[in-house]
Amino acid sequence: MKIILTGATGFVGAHALRHLVADPAIERVTCLTRRPLDIRSPKVEEILHTDFMAYDGVAERLAGHQACLWTLGGKASDMGTPEVYARITHGFTLALAQAMAARVSAPFRFCYLSGMGADPTETARFAWERLTRHLKGRTEKDLQLLQERFAHFSCHCFRPGGILPDDTNRLLRWILAPISVRVGTLCDAMIAAASAEDLFRRAPVISNGAIKRLARRRGALLP
Repeated sequence: MKIILTGATGFVGAHALRHLVADPAIERVTCLTRRPLDIRSPKVEEILHTDFMAYDGVAERLAGHQACLWTLGGKASDMGTPEVYARITHGFTLALAQAMAARVSAPFRFCYLSGMGADPTETARFAWERLTRHLKGRTEKDLQLLQERFAHFSCHCFRPGGILPDDTNRLLRWILAPISVRVGTLCDAMIAAASAEDLFRRAPVISNGAIKRLARRRGALLP
């Protein structure tokens, strides 16, 4: 497989890149990034990209890829203004998804890192991170509208709770299990969804329990 990855310099994206490089079923990982990566592998191709709202000239280089892992983004409280957060969380994501959906002629799976509590209706009143939940929900909704419009495009929206480092101690993992997932488990699940044709259009939203099941499935298939 050939897979597109965004956010490769972030916490989740950096882990995902290492997992992709280690997977013998992955032929190429094309990273859209603003700055060069530290990893060196014949599998990895970097596309230094400065405007994540525009893909003229870049989309053609992504032809032949079967999936995208979108891990770019974060919480609204980490960003400077609501407008900046909306541009990154919703605008950047939809720009690439639309560019790929309009061009692909074979199944293409867009795996979007959303978050627990994402609200596609944008009406729920949350005590914290309301903008985060509303904008991630809006992004999920618009990705699913793309899935309805384009026959070969499917989206899988991952809603983990807290994302823990892989070396988190066992007791804390057990206590937080209902509302958290280890970063390696999340990456394995996203790669499983990107790789599995039988998930095509069947799993638009994937929450903590399903993330863990998908990761176990991928682990069972690896040599």
